Formats: sequence, structure tokens, C-alpha cells
Amino acid sequence: MVRESESLPLATVGGILVILIFCSFTLASAAQYPGAFSPMDNWLSDLGTALKNPAGDVYFNVGSILGGIALLFTVIGLGIWKDGKNDRLLLAGRACGAICALALMLIGVFHEGTSYHSMIAFTFFAMLALFLALTSAALWKNPAYGRWLGYYSALVIILDIWFVITFIIYEHAPIWEWIAVFGGLLWVGLLAYRTLRL
Repeated sequence: MVRESESLPLATVGGILVILIFCSFTLASAAQYPGAFSPMDNWLSDLGTALKNPAGDVYFNVGSILGGIALLFTVIGLGIWKDGKNDRLLLAGRACGAICALALMLIGVFHEGTSYHSMIAFTFFAMLALFLALTSAALWKNPAYGRWLGYYSALVIILDIWFVITFIIYEHAPIWEWIAVFGGLLWVGLLAYRTLRL
């Protein structure tokens, strides 16, 4: 029997899985996309729409659902960071992370073109920014977290907000969506690694 101290933390397992699942399924979906596909011209959600990607939409949608489940495991596992100092702030961050994970799952259900997609996608990006901000604020003084990771999270939050601004003003700058999503995924991966070092 493996002792608890020898097993990987849930946040680490979830963080690894969300990156592997989302990236693998996104690549599989993009490989099936008919015609040219580019982050400069296509939204991520284009991959999950049967009208635009009839052979590959299922990969993106399933990847979003499974990736959201893995992200939820990550959020639950972040309870290991509680130290009695900023536990309420961390709990607020984890609550936003849970809503972000749920929104990612729902993106896989309500694809682009459905009535709820835009609202769910906005919720995802809003909760992603709050998840990063509140979690980083709660862990800022914890030496195991690392100030550099806090600075990186601030950069991702700025990119997330910038994406929302460009979407509202310009309406067609999908590269910022890609940067915001994969920048957030990288933060989750780095946090999973730092959790392993606890």
C-alpha cells in the first residue's frame, strides 16, 4: 500500500491532466479542421462547432468537458495550501476556480452558435482572472509559491482582460484568446509543480 506522503497531490495530478487533456484534444480537433486553421484567424470555439469542424468538433468538446473535470480536481486539491493565514482568500480563489472549471465543461456542451455559448465563455474568462488573482494573493507570501509565479499570474490576468477588451472593441483578434487560455494553462501547470514541492 502506498503511503499518503508518497502519492502525488491531487492538485498536481489535476494540473497535469488538464494540460494533457486540453492540449491533446485541441490538437486532435485542429487536425480534423477543414481548410486553413490559425490562431490568428480562428477562435478556439471554432474547433467545437459541427458547422465549421464536422469531423473534429467532438474532440474539442470532449476535451473541454474532461479538461474542466481535471481543473476541478486541481481546485479541490489546492486545499493543501491552507496555512491558517489567508484561508478565506484562498477559498474564494478556489470557488472562482470551480466556476471556471464548470464553465469549461459547459463550453463543451454549448458550442459556438448555441444561445448560451457567449455567456458561458465570458464566465470562463472572468472566473479565470479571479481564480488567478485571488489564489495568487492568498499564496503571495508563501515561499513555496514563489513571487515569480505571482508576477506571472498578474501577466496572465492582464492578457485575459486585454482579450476581453479587444473582443468587445475589435471583435476579431482571436490570438489574444489563445494567449489567455494557454497562459492560464501554463499557470495551472506551474502551480501543480509548486504544489508537488510542498
